[in-house]
Amino acid sequence: MDGNRRFAKNHSLPLKEGHRYGAEALMRVLECCFRVGVKNVTTYAFSIENFNRKAEEVDTIFSLLKYKLALLSGENQMCDLHEVRVKIIGNRSYLPDDVLQDIELVEEKTKHHTKHTLYVAFPYTSRDDMWYAVDQLVDKVTEGEISVDEIDETLYENNFYYEDTSEKVDILVRTSGHTRLSDYMLWQCHQDSVIEYPNTLWPNYRFYNTWWTIFRWSYYKTLMIQDAEVMQLKKVSRAEVNRRYKDVPKIHPPFASVNKA
Repeated sequence: MDGNRRFAKNHSLPLKEGHRYGAEALMRVLECCFRVGVKNVTTYAFSIENFNRKAEEVDTIFSLLKYKLALLSGENQMCDLHEVRVKIIGNRSYLPDDVLQDIELVEEKTKHHTKHTLYVAFPYTSRDDMWYAVDQLVDKVTEGEISVDEIDETLYENNFYYEDTSEKVDILVRTSGHTRLSDYMLWQCHQDSVIEYPNTLWPNYRFYNTWWTIFRWSYYKTLMIQDAEVMQLKKVSRAEVNRRYKDVPKIHPPFASVNKA
């Protein structure tokens, strides 16, 4: 969700107002996603690298996040209306006690919802996520819970901050025109992931932007599924031919020469 600070600068606003407008944009995007049936959404709320920013800005982001999460999870609010579970993914050891208590309360209040999940990456980087999974597995081997031979890709994924819900990414959106991932969901992106780099500052991101991104993805995804079905039919047809003519002797027909009468 990049572009809050540039938005504030472009409109001659205090920096905290840029983050406030960015928080409002998040609410619009989430409303659109859940209405059109997106099951899981992850939002990059705060990078571990962001701790290098001024303390005042960090405090502003923390306060906004606490407020918006409380609003989302309030009675008859978005989490209730759309049956959304909130799960914080990231290195919680960086968080002050008051912030940690508030986000854990939101997780507890929404844990019974099963229709959608909102993952809030806070504070997070992909490298830290992957290192965390390795550290978890090392501890489990040391404690005798698992053996080294049991470790495979699935077990590794189950030890991310996502735990056993580390699904592959369908669409990743990075706003503001920067074409970089900024250490975000590097493991979860794969050969079929669609990565969008709209040249739009995050506070300007609207319902239309979200809907259009999902619509284009669903259109091309449908084409891919249709192509896969055609290819599968061709494979089946070839298999059927082989089955029908499996008893035909595989003998080359007699050779003929155009030089002989």
